[in-house]
Amino acid sequence: MHPSVKRTTGVVAVAAAAALAIWAVARLLGVDVEVELGGEVRQVGPVDILVTTIVAGLAAWVVYSLLARSPRTARWWPFVGSTGIALSMLGPSYLSDGAAAVTLIAMHLAVGAVLIKGLFEAQALYPAGHRS
Repeated sequence: MHPSVKRTTGVVAVAAAAALAIWAVARLLGVDVEVELGGEVRQVGPVDILVTTIVAGLAAWVVYSLLARSPRTARWWPFVGSTGIALSMLGPSYLSDGAAAVTLIAMHLAVGAVLIKGLFEAQALYPAGHRS
C-alpha cells in the first residue's frame, strides 16, 4: 500500500520541476522572487526551491506513509495534504509582497498538488502487500 522509493522520488522530482518552471517564468517576466527574513531581503533561487521541495516531499511521504497503513486512514491524505498547503502559504503571505508573493504561492500550490496527487495515486499502483 505504501508508495515505493522510486515512485516517490519521481513525484518529488516532478514537484521540483513544477516549482522551478514557475520560478523561471516569473524571472523571465521580471519578477524578483524575494522574501524578507529578519529585516533582510533575500532572493529565492533555484537551490532554495530544490532543497525546500525535497524537504516538503520527504515530509509528505512520511505523513502519507503513516496514513496509508490502512485504507480507512489513507483516504484522509488529500485533506491532510491540502491543509499542509494552506499552512505553508502563510510564509509567502507574510514574508513577501506583490508579484513575489503570487509567485511563491503558485509554487506552493503546484508542489502541493503534485505531491498530493502523486502520492495518492501511488496507493492505487501498489496493492496491499506489494513491496518495491
